[in-house]
Amino acid sequence: MSKQPLTRPSWWDSDIARGILRDRMVTTTVGMGDLQVHLSGEPLLRHDGSGGLLQSIRLRLQRNGVAAETEAPHITRVRVTTGGGTPVRSEILSGPGTDTRVLVPEVSAPIPLRIELPDLQEGTWLDFEARPQRHWTLHLVQHSHLDIGYTDPQGQVMAESRAYLDSLLELCRDTDDWPEPARFRWAVEGFHSFQNWQANRPARQVANFLDRVREGRVELTAMPFNLHTETCSTDELHELIRPVTELRDRHGIDITTAMQTDVPGQVVGLPDVLADNGIRYLSVAHNWAGRAVPHLVGGEHLPRLFRWQAPSGNNVLVWRTDTPHGLAYMEGSILGFDESYDQIDDLLPAYLAALAKFPYPHEGRGIPGFPILDHAATADPYPWDVLHLRVLGKFADNGPPRRIIADTVRRWNEQWAYPQLRSSRNQDFFEDAEQRVGDRLETYRGDWSDWWVDGVGAGAVPLAATRRGQAALAEAQTVAGYAHLMGVPGSTAVTAIAPAVYQAASLFNEHTWGAGDPWTHGDHGHGSGEKQWHWKYSQAMRAHDDAETLLDAASALLGEAFAAAADAVASFHIVNTCNWPRTETARLFLPESTVALGDAVQVLDARTGTPLPFTEKAQSNDRHRAAGRFLHVPVTDVPACGSLRLDIVPGTTPPPQDSDRVITSTDPTVLENDHLRVTVDLRKACIGSVVDKRTGRELVRQDAVIGFNGYVYDEYATAGAFNHQSSKTVADDSMHLLASRRTAPPAALVDRTTDATGHTLVYECAPAGTRRLRVKVHLPHDAARVDVENRIDKTATLTKESAFFAFPFALDNPVVHTEATGGVLGTDRETVPGSATHMRAIRRWISLSDDTHHAALATADAPLVQLGGIVIPYAPYPQSLPQEEPGTVFSWVHNNIWDTNFPAQQAFHHTFRYSIAVTEADENAAGLGDQLAARTAAVTSHPLVPVRARAETRAELPAQTRFLTVDHPQVRLVGLTVPSEGQLMIRLQSLADVPVTCRISTPLVVGTAFRTNYLGLTPHEIGLEPEGTVPVTVPALGTVAVVLHLDSSEG
Repeated sequence: MSKQPLTRPSWWDSDIARGILRDRMVTTTVGMGDLQVHLSGEPLLRHDGSGGLLQSIRLRLQRNGVAAETEAPHITRVRVTTGGGTPVRSEILSGPGTDTRVLVPEVSAPIPLRIELPDLQEGTWLDFEARPQRHWTLHLVQHSHLDIGYTDPQGQVMAESRAYLDSLLELCRDTDDWPEPARFRWAVEGFHSFQNWQANRPARQVANFLDRVREGRVELTAMPFNLHTETCSTDELHELIRPVTELRDRHGIDITTAMQTDVPGQVVGLPDVLADNGIRYLSVAHNWAGRAVPHLVGGEHLPRLFRWQAPSGNNVLVWRTDTPHGLAYMEGSILGFDESYDQIDDLLPAYLAALAKFPYPHEGRGIPGFPILDHAATADPYPWDVLHLRVLGKFADNGPPRRIIADTVRRWNEQWAYPQLRSSRNQDFFEDAEQRVGDRLETYRGDWSDWWVDGVGAGAVPLAATRRGQAALAEAQTVAGYAHLMGVPGSTAVTAIAPAVYQAASLFNEHTWGAGDPWTHGDHGHGSGEKQWHWKYSQAMRAHDDAETLLDAASALLGEAFAAAADAVASFHIVNTCNWPRTETARLFLPESTVALGDAVQVLDARTGTPLPFTEKAQSNDRHRAAGRFLHVPVTDVPACGSLRLDIVPGTTPPPQDSDRVITSTDPTVLENDHLRVTVDLRKACIGSVVDKRTGRELVRQDAVIGFNGYVYDEYATAGAFNHQSSKTVADDSMHLLASRRTAPPAALVDRTTDATGHTLVYECAPAGTRRLRVKVHLPHDAARVDVENRIDKTATLTKESAFFAFPFALDNPVVHTEATGGVLGTDRETVPGSATHMRAIRRWISLSDDTHHAALATADAPLVQLGGIVIPYAPYPQSLPQEEPGTVFSWVHNNIWDTNFPAQQAFHHTFRYSIAVTEADENAAGLGDQLAARTAAVTSHPLVPVRARAETRAELPAQTRFLTVDHPQVRLVGLTVPSEGQLMIRLQSLADVPVTCRISTPLVVGTAFRTNYLGLTPHEIGLEPEGTVPVTVPALGTVAVVLHLDSSEG
């Protein structure tokens, strides 16, 4: 006797979904004795042998609500008439299971029928309305969902992926002589899988594989893997496609489709990247996982097939599936495609009928991760007769290819005229759909915000490391580009190494941030959490360390272009990688091998010979690092895309301090310069006031719930270390899930100084969720900017937690813009319906603007923000503050909300850096707020680069250098690369919401110039202006690159 289960099935049991799917298609139910007879029309059509079609009516017998499998009469006879009594031809088919199908001639309009089942009850007629059925075409796209990790340690996942590609070649060969629609086909979801396989297989096997690609049996797709695209840098997002373009160039294989699976949202810059590289189609499967509720914010009305357009005008054709359509990419497995033909025979007709009748084919229960089940959907049913359906070899992530799909297609098409099943590639579906309905598709614009990106806060420190690596990589290539302009050989090597560093950053940004059970420490499977996190963390550190190494190498190259001044013990060029002049503090290291630690030095501005004030800082961890000291030197007007030379000469006195800098307040908690007056409130452990001295305006909201740079710590009343628990937890307005909320206690003043760089105040306290919080507030002497460093020391806990820093700006209903990868989002700009609204990941900055002022907040390390309030971080994300604050930004520093896929706990001692800046509004200066924000962010994200002059004396001795000019204030230099000797690529991004033309020039003579994408493809020659400048139009909020062919005979 079988053992009874201990519980009834949970709502995540897919058998529940299958039962509901069958039940909701029943249109007629009649009782006959102790039996219930259920009738439903099915979208099944069969040839009748004389050129016509028969359609199916399904009969199911139940007793007491369950299938009448025993002692139920067998249906062998049926009589069908019209409502008026005219006999109608009919046939009986057994199945599926104990059900019966009655086939009647296809109808072109609803027709009342009467059905008698003599085996059940003579003389009893059942009324049924036969309705026209669609002639469906189903493109079954078989793939394996690639989680690099999650189901096994990453190395094992990639080993299995290689084995899968071996197997699919056999499966192709075994079905070569099958009917064309049934032949095995496969979509490689992530191009990285193919790269890894190609690198580990003989050339003959690779050639065979590529032949299958050309044949259309195997599809390579453009994205390397599935990512949180918001966490990519703009140049990194473009670099994702480089391997695909190299394959295209080398083997002539044109890849037109990209896939993104699992992650429910993609960043605004993605259509630009895809379209710029000839990728026309994007197939996404948005797994809500109980964490996404797009249907509550307009997403249920987003068509499944639509055009997604970037602000630049670039667009891709998108197919979307998601959780309510069948657990996203597992939609075929819910129907049994990986199990048996009988399951498909049973469930597929009900699925198609539901798809044509209801907003969602599934009701909700039995579909894991479908939250808020009581929401009444109002969207129109799916309108077309062509359908894309993802199928897996097994009902699992990282599953293998199997022939069962091809077997099913062949058998099905032998039985039925419609639906027609095809084993297809994504491209096959898109081309078919475009031909059928392409002129009737809608277009949507803007960002498609990611509902899962909150999970990246579970790896705060490696995420910050990756962000610094992304910035350093762009700086390294730019500095190498400057060296190339100066005639120094070797810059192409920096560009050649960069792709490997981009890949490390992207592997960290890949969406699998932890095992299925991330709190575990096993050696295999879902329980290998610790092992998987070590691998993941290492990608972040590789991106960070290799990028910094590359920057060091590039700096050494540029140093070969300049010699030290004859009377200097050392000369440094302070290099600006941004395309605007900068007045900031340069940080340079002076080795003891150059000047003894006890010897005084002076720093001279080579432009004037004037000694500059500076501050000395000792080397940290000095027994294990280079001997020497750091000089922090405020510098003014470092040329855009240029450098300023500083000469270090012997000094006889302590470094000069600016005698005009005086402390104007006797209150140690007040920091003041000519622009701002900043007051720190130690009692509340926050910045209590920031006053613009020019206008007298207070920039801190005084009635804010939480003070400016105030620390907030939340705990939640859910348990950690239970798989997917956060995906099963639903919040409401009761606030019951918020277990506690605490702010920082009163702080102690630790230090208050004024030096050459500005005024600094340090305070410390021990808030909840930390062992210690130390805050450094710095006001530079000559800037309307405040720099903040929040250093948190915390221990690990499985208790569900979040920490924030609040920035309540006193602006009146501000327009808020946020920098995103490849674009700029805004409260005044479109988003794709269904985008996450409660939080987002930004790149570096936020601008807030009202009628009189612009404010900027830059975040170097922590990308997650919530605007206007703090939500309870469980669907549907109700707000938790007692008031709405439209001008308040909450930087979400860390969390451990997820119970799968992301780390369950984290400990760190780390600094989170912010900068705040303000300026008056100017109606004649377009985009001033965003310009302010971008320039503020550069202070910490792209600091001035010190390059020591090490060339022989015959090299140049310029006091300042201008390597490049990019003249439009709303166009940002993303970076330079050196594709080959004599060439320079200039990557640009626009912050303007209309196309703008900027002009580029260099001191060298430009032979020819070409407009290209970020990868140097599709070049179009640009006519040079008489003065040698290169005009280039940059699309609205878009990207473009220019490749200069430099005239080696000049300059």
